[in-house]
Amino acid sequence: MMRPEVGRAEFGIDRNHRWIDTAMVAVVFGAILFNLKIGPLTVLLVTGTVGAYILLRWERLPGVLQDCWPLLLMPLFAMLSALWSDVPLITLRYGLLYLITCTAGILIGAGLRRDAYVNGYFAAFAAYSIAAVLFGRMVAWGDGAGDAFAGLAGSKNTAGDMAGVATMSTLVFAAYMYSKRRTVLALSALGLLPVLAGILWFSRATGALIASVMAATFVTMWIVSRVLPRQARGGIFIGVSVVTLIAVLTQQWWLGPIFDLVLDASGKDAGLTGRKDLWQFGDRLIEERPGLGLGYNAFWLQDSLDAQYLWNLMGIASRQGFNFHSTPMEILIHLGWAGLVLGLLLLIGGSASLVWRSIDKPYFASILACGLLAFFAVKMPFEVVAFSPMHFSTVTLFAVLAMGLRRDRWAQDARADRARDWRLKHKRSSR
Repeated sequence: MMRPEVGRAEFGIDRNHRWIDTAMVAVVFGAILFNLKIGPLTVLLVTGTVGAYILLRWERLPGVLQDCWPLLLMPLFAMLSALWSDVPLITLRYGLLYLITCTAGILIGAGLRRDAYVNGYFAAFAAYSIAAVLFGRMVAWGDGAGDAFAGLAGSKNTAGDMAGVATMSTLVFAAYMYSKRRTVLALSALGLLPVLAGILWFSRATGALIASVMAATFVTMWIVSRVLPRQARGGIFIGVSVVTLIAVLTQQWWLGPIFDLVLDASGKDAGLTGRKDLWQFGDRLIEERPGLGLGYNAFWLQDSLDAQYLWNLMGIASRQGFNFHSTPMEILIHLGWAGLVLGLLLLIGGSASLVWRSIDKPYFASILACGLLAFFAVKMPFEVVAFSPMHFSTVTLFAVLAMGLRRDRWAQDARADRARDWRLKHKRSSR
């Protein structure tokens, strides 16, 4: 007597399925973007995604660590600063959160498929942008009240940054879908651009607006350059990189006049919205402990008289979510010159590797990474980038640098995906 044949699950998804990679990217960025709404759940989701990666992609971990171990030095140094911090337990706690955040970025940039990075990034920022328009709020700005859009973010500047990053993601996602002949998805994605432009403008985040225009122009040039010969493509990549570097180094001359132009109608000055007073106070803090700094996250504390003075000076009623509005200064205050030199070495090394590899193989994920790098490079002198735990800029920049350091170790996964798609298509056609 013959036994009945046991059929396999028709809709089973194995642990290496590409959509799991996309879901990991979307969950990490979605959790961080909606942090103000979901609170402590953000930490659980990001940590849980890192744990899920270890369980589902354990065979990739040695390769990721081999390629990207230098990037872990920054968060580990932040944790080490507990040894000289006046508040060691607080420094250790936030240092651990920073390590988890950086690790999530490294895994996204070096341990997942490139198309998952593009798809998941767009999904998270598109969902957030739409929710921000539907359920967001206005905040006081300048001499008036309620005249700047903050969306679901803690401030108008953060709202502008998120819209700028979403713009980069939308451009690349649309181009990627078009290359796959998914024209409807490409056009639908482009339909989000007017919404993002509105958020950028009404957030009155001048720095984000300037950086977004520059980075969007660069991204468009890089996308077009994909069809050009390698030599021409290399010239465009190198030229844009040089322009970005010059813009960062000379921003003290051109940034003020542009701020004047954009802020003229509001009656505000171009002194970078009060940053000069903030930076003068920061200079004094650096002089006190220049070598190793105060310790990670050891300044902005509720019982710190200096922090309270700055909160009152800058009109920060919530006494949270504030910083020195300069990445180099924030690092110098908390980790000293040792931390700043370490951060610069990682940034320069990862960026140079990313640009060089993008010239050779201009993947859409690499173009997105280059665009995000240009965006944040312009903002670093007057905003804090990639130095806060559970912040989207931290995950983004570490993912970007990891993408520059990664090697093509999982080509077999792409071949497996194509083989699986072919089998499914053949199975359906045979029915």
